[in-house]
Amino acid sequence: MTVRLLQVLTPLHLGEGTQIGAVDLPVARERHTDWPFVLGASLKGALRAQARRDGRRDEDIRRVFGADPGEALFRGATSFGDGVLLIFPARSFTSTFALLASPLTLGRFARQVSGAPEIPMPSSAERVLVGNGFDLKVPGKELAVVEDLCFIQENSDHVDAWADFLREGWVGDEAPLDHLAVVHDDVFAHAARAWIPVRTRNAIDAATGVVDEHKLFSVEYVAPEALFWTLVDGEDALLPLSGDTFVLGGHNSAGLGRVTLWKERS
Repeated sequence: MTVRLLQVLTPLHLGEGTQIGAVDLPVARERHTDWPFVLGASLKGALRAQARRDGRRDEDIRRVFGADPGEALFRGATSFGDGVLLIFPARSFTSTFALLASPLTLGRFARQVSGAPEIPMPSSAERVLVGNGFDLKVPGKELAVVEDLCFIQENSDHVDAWADFLREGWVGDEAPLDHLAVVHDDVFAHAARAWIPVRTRNAIDAATGVVDEHKLFSVEYVAPEALFWTLVDGEDALLPLSGDTFVLGGHNSAGLGRVTLWKERS
């Protein structure tokens, strides 16, 4: 069983259907944390489709991913876990944005890997921990501002250690991990609920191909630079190589859902 990272490159929507509420098409969320997550079945389906686009043989695809729809059911040689949120991007007053993590997001990941650094622990919800080369403070002030919240910033060697761990173990220089910031679990829970982007879109009339101005709908998306992790068990010969991109989730025709898959470096 191996740990893979999923790096979001363009806004990602993985939903569970329509819902009565402020957002018509929300993202799928874990029941107990309310964090966005990637359904393992959706990940498997997207990787299966990518293998087909790559010209892989049908018998190999069925062996790895299981039966095609309409065939007699049989288990594929590879299983995929849900994608668990590790890093959540958020706007900041300075430095453009921060990549938010929390003791819980890092701790869940650390249980699945070896050699993880010590987990940074903000002493309260008013604190944000950043690496020694990163600054979220408003110029001339002592407060850091992320979205609509103010924090007291503290520098932490443990944050630097985590940025290096993810960089050297998985993503290299392809993710802006110098923007890593660790907040309290309660703050992260608020961020994952309240700071997720929402777009309003027009429905397209299937008959004319023209926008139907009277059919607006709203969609939640996970922002680019978010990181998820997942467990893959079994044969991986048909999976994208580490650093390759594939398409995941909905609204792909609008350029959304491009994701990079990263395998742990040996």
